[in-house]
Amino acid sequence: MTSIETMLNEPCSSFLFYQPGNNNQLLVAAPHHAPLGVSQLPCEAHPTSDENTGWIAYHLSQRLDCGCLIATNYFIDPNKYKTSDYFKRIETLQPKILIEIHGHGSGSANFDIEISSGSRDKSELAEHLADHLRIAFSENDDLKNYTISGDFEKIHFRATKSLTINTYQWTAFHIELPQRIREDEHQYLQLCDFLKEAIFKIQ
Repeated sequence: MTSIETMLNEPCSSFLFYQPGNNNQLLVAAPHHAPLGVSQLPCEAHPTSDENTGWIAYHLSQRLDCGCLIATNYFIDPNKYKTSDYFKRIETLQPKILIEIHGHGSGSANFDIEISSGSRDKSELAEHLADHLRIAFSENDDLKNYTISGDFEKIHFRATKSLTINTYQWTAFHIELPQRIREDEHQYLQLCDFLKEAIFKIQ
């Protein structure tokens, strides 16, 4: 059987990976994963990969004991189409809460970590999660300098066009992470620990 390490470190092949968990209320996903060092996807609509986000999604799902869905080196932008196998799998699973892990590095972000629930009227949800993370980060020497916001009016990455996020089928959190936290295992594992606690608090 192919190991999770082999699949998430695969630099070329495109595939959708799903691993179930015991907590069916939650689902962690990464629609634009590629391993570190693979900056491009074979997708005209979303040519830049979110390097290493699949690993972060996987480790967070392990902490939450929930399902994990990862599109690796994908040839379509899977969270933008209801006809994609990625969207259909989420729709079939019907989680209460979807946590989608993304990455940015373009310099467009207004904060290091930006959280959105897809629309202005759901900004309070994202702000609540961001507040929990900010408090946890403030007491951690490795993470305290990262800026965090869930304020729809202030963030750049609002996920308004993401059909997996801008929906009322489930509560969704689109979490944009900078390159430097995604490439530092020590930092992103701590992030997963803090996200686990924050998500349990807001359930």
